[in-house]
Amino acid sequence: MTSTRRALGVMTLLVALSVAACGPDDSDAQGALASPGSGGSSAPSARASGTTDSGGGQEEDCGEPPSLPSGHSRVKITLMRDSSGFEAAEAKPHCTPNDWIYGADETDPTQHYALPDDVEAHLALMDGPGQWKQVDHEQLALHIDRCHAQEIGAPTDDYPQVEPPFGCFGNVYEITLGAKGEVRTIKEIWSV
Repeated sequence: MTSTRRALGVMTLLVALSVAACGPDDSDAQGALASPGSGGSSAPSARASGTTDSGGGQEEDCGEPPSLPSGHSRVKITLMRDSSGFEAAEAKPHCTPNDWIYGADETDPTQHYALPDDVEAHLALMDGPGQWKQVDHEQLALHIDRCHAQEIGAPTDDYPQVEPPFGCFGNVYEITLGAKGEVRTIKEIWSV
């Protein structure tokens, strides 16, 4: 009888340890179980951080959203005022069947970004992700203006189309800012 109790006790202990090691699947339950300083992970589960319903009832699992290097941010340009600056909203990651994409809603707050003549600019090439070409300030300003016009459906008589090797990919750019808040570097983000 004693050996049976020990065997059951050991099995109960092993089950308890395996459940504690794996943690609960639900991030709400994880927060309820893990007390401050208990060593429990505070990272959200894949469901909370990168799982979305693609409309057919099946969820996409992108994992954790990518992190940007310090000092970098992603913005969605919503309006090109003139070649000296633009309006943009913070671009947030969204999980899709094609992995993470960045975007902003029309209702998201925007701010003005100054675009100096000596900005270091790279536009995405149609060849696929990881392909960019450095352009000057004027080429960048024209590209942003044309892609924004294309996105809102402006008449092509007024705005020429962007020509290869460039394309329009949702007007999302990764930027760094200078000491006065001006854009120092800007790189277009390729997406499908």
